[in-house]
Amino acid sequence: MKKYYKINEIAKLYHIQPDSLRYYEKVGLIHPMRSKKNYRLYTLNDIYVLNIIRDCLKLGYDTQQIKAYLDHRSVDQTIQFLEEEEQLIQSQIKELSQKLSSIQTRIHAIKATNEMRFNTFEILPYPQRYCRYLKEHIDQDQEIDFLLTKLTESMEEDVSILGNMDSGSIIEFKDHAYVYTSVFVLTKGEVYDFCLEAGMYCTYTYRGAYQSKQIFQEMNQWIKAQGYEIASPYLEFLLIDVHETKDVEEYVTSIQVKVKQ
Repeated sequence: MKKYYKINEIAKLYHIQPDSLRYYEKVGLIHPMRSKKNYRLYTLNDIYVLNIIRDCLKLGYDTQQIKAYLDHRSVDQTIQFLEEEEQLIQSQIKELSQKLSSIQTRIHAIKATNEMRFNTFEILPYPQRYCRYLKEHIDQDQEIDFLLTKLTESMEEDVSILGNMDSGSIIEFKDHAYVYTSVFVLTKGEVYDFCLEAGMYCTYTYRGAYQSKQIFQEMNQWIKAQGYEIASPYLEFLLIDVHETKDVEEYVTSIQVKVKQ
């Protein structure tokens, strides 16, 4: 076995660039010898140090942390090092598990739209739902997406847009017109701004381009014909929109309003 290895040989062995080895030397992680012609020469001692550096980098350590470990390593330090990494990995597993669950829920929700009843007024029960909301006057549809982004970015929860069916707008009847007054996101967190009360809601779900303002009046008339009264502002959920498809005909919108007899 050779006693000394040149920089290109070591770079090839570890599948890294020679510049990385020069950097490790610059920050004091390794200390190669020099030949008479001033070429770097790496020994077996450098190789075992590089093995440690490689493992530390895989675990996410920066060069300062690696140098501190190399300078003070012991059995106790190694145990502490690995225990810290175990905690980090457990945290990452938990985060990935939550992301996986969220993705699976959104896939199921998108597929479930194929089983929905469209273009039909229905009275359905809903549980109490907690919401975060942002109250601003909305003049055009494009503002809804901007405000929802503004709202979700302010939340501590990680809220994804693709396949998220828990966000929407609140519409009120003011001055003989239906006006979008705020956006909301349903939340399972402990922090919320208001509750959508449990109770019976008139719902109407449709495919295609937005036509909610036309439907509000029809819904109002249908509710009265069934012997109910409107007991809340209208809620508009964009179940499938521009985020999930470019085809307007694939859009799915659901309107809800609380009713009482």
